[in-house]
Amino acid sequence: MTTPESLPPFSGDDAKCPKCSNEGAFTEHKKAGVPRSDGYGGMRLPERLERRCGRCDFTWDEALNPPA
Repeated sequence: MTTPESLPPFSGDDAKCPKCSNEGAFTEHKKAGVPRSDGYGGMRLPERLERRCGRCDFTWDEALNPPA
C-alpha cells in the first residue's frame, strides 16, 4: 500500500521528468482511492498530486504540498 509519507515531495512547477529529464510537467489533484490516469493503483493510492511529463507522457505521483 502506498502511504502519503512514502510519496516523494512536490517538486514544484518546473518539475523534471524522472524518465526523460524534460523540465515541465502537468499536475492534477487526485483524491484517495482514485486510480492514476495510466490505470495504475486504485484503492491503495492516497490523496496525491499526479504529475505527467509534457514530452514523454510518463506519469508519477507526488505528495501534496504542505499548507503554508
